Amino acid sequence: MECKPRLLSLFTVALLASLSTFSPDSVAAPLPEVKSCNDVLLGVQNRYHGYNSWRMIKMVITDEHGNVKTRTITATHQNTGVNRILRSRVVAPPELKDSESYVIDYTEEGKTDRIWRYLPASKKLLEVQSKDLSSRLYGSDMNIGEMLIRMERDYDCKSLGEGEYQGLPVYKIHVVPNNEQELLRLGLKDGEIWVEKATFLPVYSAFNAESPNEQRLFETSDQRWVDGVYVAEKYQISTLKDGRKVSQSAFQVYGESFNLPLPESWYDVQDLGNAQSTWRDYRSPSFPLKTLP
Repeated sequence: MECKPRLLSLFTVALLASLSTFSPDSVAAPLPEVKSCNDVLLGVQNRYHGYNSWRMIKMVITDEHGNVKTRTITATHQNTGVNRILRSRVVAPPELKDSESYVIDYTEEGKTDRIWRYLPASKKLLEVQSKDLSSRLYGSDMNIGEMLIRMERDYDCKSLGEGEYQGLPVYKIHVVPNNEQELLRLGLKDGEIWVEKATFLPVYSAFNAESPNEQRLFETSDQRWVDGVYVAEKYQISTLKDGRKVSQSAFQVYGESFNLPLPESWYDVQDLGNAQSTWRDYRSPSFPLKTLP
């Protein structure tokens, strides 16, 4: 079964914008009747609509030499119609504290996604160019381009049937970028994605990278409902070479909340680096105060 899907790259945007969200009250479009891989990917894409959110994420990053480093970030998401704005900030370690990332992620036809990074050491706000989207986010195995929604015109897909992942029933699909620009943007070629059937939560994916003999693996665990939204609490992204894991980034989500009344002023790119911004110290009502800084 061949078709052209809508694809969310490797679906690791779940980490910053809770891509893996679904709520009957928050999805703008009705759930599609699943007849093809198009319908599966359309279901995933529609999960973005109609909610705002906040979370804190702790990253544990293990490099190819076995060295371990940690990052703690806060991240928020704001819907603006069918588009969205993502904003994140490093809380720890001290040498990276107050580094920020800001994304305007467009689903409108003819609009180009825009990304900025604020670097506190230089006090500069820099716009990320398209050629730099494959660089790593805060040193993790996740790259910047994986924060963005991918559109249906950029991919072909094939259904691989159904199965289970950690006891969850899933649709399995195979996807391939159909243009060179998309391939260069992410550095990822063909891949297999597993999507939870009832909520269109992407729970697992495995992609071949453009680099020879390199693969990217995305896994989730501890799926649960939060504020009427189905999400995973833990994620892991691994880089493999010749089938051997050479590095990985594990993500633990804390204090996640949805459908929050977040101030519009937080979603002006000029607010990045603003030491007086109330966005910096905000914590959701469900954040466990003694868990993290």
